[in-house]
Amino acid sequence: MAVMDFNRYKEINDQRLNYREMEDANVVSYYRNTGCGDGYRIYLKVNDHGLVEDASYTTTGCGFGIVALAMATEYAKGKSMEDLRKLTPEILETLFEFPERRKNYPESAVAALKKAVEDWEKGATVPPEKRVSKAKALELLANQGHLREADLSSVMIEKENLNGVDFSHANLNNAFLQNSSFVGANFSGTNLRASFLNGADLRKANFRGADLRWAKLAGADIEGADFTGALYDIGTRVDQKQMYIFDVMTKAGKDLYVSTEE
Repeated sequence: MAVMDFNRYKEINDQRLNYREMEDANVVSYYRNTGCGDGYRIYLKVNDHGLVEDASYTTTGCGFGIVALAMATEYAKGKSMEDLRKLTPEILETLFEFPERRKNYPESAVAALKKAVEDWEKGATVPPEKRVSKAKALELLANQGHLREADLSSVMIEKENLNGVDFSHANLNNAFLQNSSFVGANFSGTNLRASFLNGADLRKANFRGADLRWAKLAGADIEGADFTGALYDIGTRVDQKQMYIFDVMTKAGKDLYVSTEE
């Protein structure tokens, strides 16, 4: 049975090894772990010879996901695309050995990295002009005082105070918004499909008519929030105690997914 090096696990998580957005990446790839619902982003800077000069990631996942992605991006540095295509979870575990019950994390990290390689080969990576960093989003907010109808697809805004901000009819598809504060914010008519709002403070926020299909709200504080007419589907993740919101929402999928996470 594998024995995890807990001290190294803690060190990687404390340092957030390779955890960052990369402004000069020429590969930005998105991967969603459909098992646990976590979102991964892989950033690669690939030179003209097809070698990875730099690699980083962001994720909504837990400590095991962070370690797995840290090892995957660390492995990627200096490697060719062919090397990355041959990567296996077993190879990744030569850098950090996961306990038996957590073997799915290196598997997911390898899958995310290989998807980045596929995106690079197909030219399907997110072009620079379509990337919206947290800095750009906050600059836009400072300049115009609101984010109404803004295209913020896949933006990463963690642990920020955005209380009362007007996001109405904005595009926040696949946005990383976890652990931020949105008390009294206006998300009416907003595209929040596949977004991550877990752990966010959403008290008294307005989600009327918003698209919350495949959104993750587990762990969020939704006291007093208005979800009237918002869309949900099988991928909308909530805590058991949050299920009452579906009474006023519009079902757009086959079933409901309820988070069983502690």
